[in-house]
Formats: sequence, structure tokens, C-alpha cells
Amino acid sequence: MSEFKLTTEIVARSQNQAWDHAKREWSLVEVYEADEPETCLCGHNPIIEICVLHNHVNGNQAEVGNCCVKKFMGIESHLIFDGLKRVQKDISAALNDAAIEHASSRQWITPWEKTFLISTRRKRVLSAKQGETRRRINIKVVGRFAAASRRPPA
Repeated sequence: MSEFKLTTEIVARSQNQAWDHAKREWSLVEVYEADEPETCLCGHNPIIEICVLHNHVNGNQAEVGNCCVKKFMGIESHLIFDGLKRVQKDISAALNDAAIEHASSRQWITPWEKTFLISTRRKRVLSAKQGETRRRINIKVVGRFAAASRRPPA
């Protein structure tokens, strides 16, 4: 039932009325954690991990739960949430590839910072300078994620 409701809601907000074509109009533009539980387009409630989708054909936006984005649209948003949560728990931890790419595509980090994070993400032991650089970048990324989480719903 929820799959049908999600596809109906996404198709209604799309230019193309066939699901296989309509879902190709959408891309992930933002992820955030809601302060208060919300309801997904599929009707699932409560959801906290919210994915903001943008339709590049008609400009519409939709907010969908993380699970629906992964299950029905094939977007691996859960990896972004996983990476960000790991760093929120331990600011010296390494971001994963998905979180690094998300931060880079939103220009939360510079190209140099992206390269640094990628080149050190698998290192278990960092020099003091590398550790401080990673923490500084992580603080910036977590801060931007938190700012996205505090934004009013679309």
C-alpha cells in the first residue's frame, strides 16, 4: 500500500505520468534530520531522516523518508546519513565516500578538503596535523548538516 501511495504522489508531482520515467526526473538535493517526526509521502509516520528531492523537469520538490528513497528510487541516501552520524558521535572519525560527495556537491567543503578527506579516510593513524585538519573539516560538515536539519520544511 505505501509503495503505491509513494509512486502515486511522485507521479502526481512529475511531468511524466509513467513511474519508470517519472522517477528519473528526480534527484536528491538535501538530507536532514527533522526536529519533530514527520510523515513520508507514502504515509509512513514517524520519519526523522528526510530526503529532499528535486524534479529537474518541472522544478517541484518532495520530502520523502530515507527508507523510501532507497527502496523505491534506488538512491543510497542512507550512506550519507551513516557517514554523518558516525562523525557526529566521534568528530575525529572519517566521513564515508557518500558523505564526502554530498558535502562536496553542496560546496560545504573545498576541492582540497574533499581530496584530503578521500586520501585519509582509510588511515587508522593520522599525524597530529592531519588529525586536526580532519576534525576541522568534520566540524564544518556537521555544522552544515545541522543547519540543514534546522531549516523549515519546504
